[in-house]
Amino acid sequence: MAHDRNQASLWDYLKNIFLLLLFIQFLPPLIQGIKKQYGKLLESQAQVGVIPIRGVLYNSSKYNKELITFFKDPAIKAILLKIECPGSAAGTGQALFNEIIQLKKLHPKPVIVLVENVCASGGYYIASAADYIISSGTATIGSIGTYLPAFQLKEFIEQFKIQYSPIKTGTYKTITDPFTDKTPEEKALLQEFSDDVYKQFTESIATQRKLSLANINLWADGKIFTARQALKLGLIDEIGSAHKAIQIIKQKALIDGEIEWVHPPAESNWAWLLGNDNDSDDESLLKISIHSVCDFIQERFIHHG
Repeated sequence: MAHDRNQASLWDYLKNIFLLLLFIQFLPPLIQGIKKQYGKLLESQAQVGVIPIRGVLYNSSKYNKELITFFKDPAIKAILLKIECPGSAAGTGQALFNEIIQLKKLHPKPVIVLVENVCASGGYYIASAADYIISSGTATIGSIGTYLPAFQLKEFIEQFKIQYSPIKTGTYKTITDPFTDKTPEEKALLQEFSDDVYKQFTESIATQRKLSLANINLWADGKIFTARQALKLGLIDEIGSAHKAIQIIKQKALIDGEIEWVHPPAESNWAWLLGNDNDSDDESLLKISIHSVCDFIQERFIHHG
């Protein structure tokens, strides 16, 4: 009996050894399969904020809020600005430029710009605040300059026997009025205004892009360039696409693994009517309509009741 028990124990021992060796044999491919299947779920991905900046800009509030959110979030390791912008109002471009510069000081993280088609005038003003600008070779870059639209319609209305005589207080109050002729003094004042805006614009870009103001006529002066030309002038850093942008982001933000792209919340389809909560300083169509009705009621029934 004892002999049989010892023989059974030996058999069990050998069986366990065999199963262990078999398990060890298949363990590496098993681990590799699990890692391949669930690796993305197990690995923590670095987050990068993406802000698309498109069209002609007249208001910075939406982009300011998105920038502040991404800069303040410690999980966001870098910010990618995808710019498709032919220009902006002077104040809007400068406001976003200054916002990026200040936020980089308060919450240091790399800002990369990617351009496919156009980054000009105020759009380039914004882009110049970034740490690195990447563009497709045929994109339009530059148009660094300023202008003031000045229609002259006095002769047009005179053809229809329309008399226009505005009453003003202040010598230059009607300086932008298209129905009056500009005096030499008014033209000089407008030119001084445009020159000062241009000076601020070019000084900011020269500082950020390390360009010489002595050569301002080469890289500014309202000229437009292909991205390949702009690269030679120092207006951008590299010709490339999204793949190159990812490489630069990983390099500057010290990211080894995959990137999780974080986008701003999508705007509601009703934002045009109800207003955008992110743009508290903007009036929605509904608000404007309500104000107009209230003003009409007050004027018609209260003042003249």
